[in-house]
Amino acid sequence: MDGLADVAFWGAAAEEAAVTFAASELGEPGEDGVRGWTGLAVAEAMEKALAVQSWKEETGRRMVVDFRPHSHHWQVMRQVRASEVEAGTVDVGDARLLCAMTSWGDGYFPVSADLDASGAVVAVRVSFSGAAE
Repeated sequence: MDGLADVAFWGAAAEEAAVTFAASELGEPGEDGVRGWTGLAVAEAMEKALAVQSWKEETGRRMVVDFRPHSHHWQVMRQVRASEVEAGTVDVGDARLLCAMTSWGDGYFPVSADLDASGAVVAVRVSFSGAAE
């Protein structure tokens, strides 16, 4: 969206990685203890993410490294991480999309709408049974 990206990491070795790579706590809502960098050029963010990931793999340390290019997915995930109900919305063109975390994992889930006699939406249902994983 703006040519920028963030790099985030967390887990058992996050503090050690933060010292090694001079990273600070992100300070984003819902991301306590998450370290890294925000608002970097994509190429610089990719370099940092790869460096931290390589360090993690070479040393066998336990943590997660997340490369986050500024995209619609990034926008909605910021809301999801900050939300008590783990949900957020993002506008893409003329559509408003909902993203919600579930215990079903990643996938596509059938959605149906119930309409009244005038065609107005009165209920929305998401089917998780038999959903693709």
